[in-house]
Amino acid sequence: MADGFRFSSHRRAIRDLLKASSTRRLIEERTRAIEAEAKRAAEPDAGQFRTDLAEEGSRVRGAVIGDYATSDPAESRRALLRGLEGGRT
Repeated sequence: MADGFRFSSHRRAIRDLLKASSTRRLIEERTRAIEAEAKRAAEPDAGQFRTDLAEEGSRVRGAVIGDYATSDPAESRRALLRGLEGGRT
């Protein structure tokens, strides 16, 4: 680090952003978009994904959980990765 340089995060602003209801809505929206893209990317007759949204205290998280229609973990992983790629818009 250079002399005289001090990094200061805006913890209060970050905390407020993470607690905002609009942030929860955004996390839910993006998680559902990724799930939809993963379903489209899955093999025919596959695409059974689960979306998990949870609020734990002041923390929100969203997850798309793998393709239950296939027993091949590699195929499930590929569909999830394609879903992530497609959900980035």
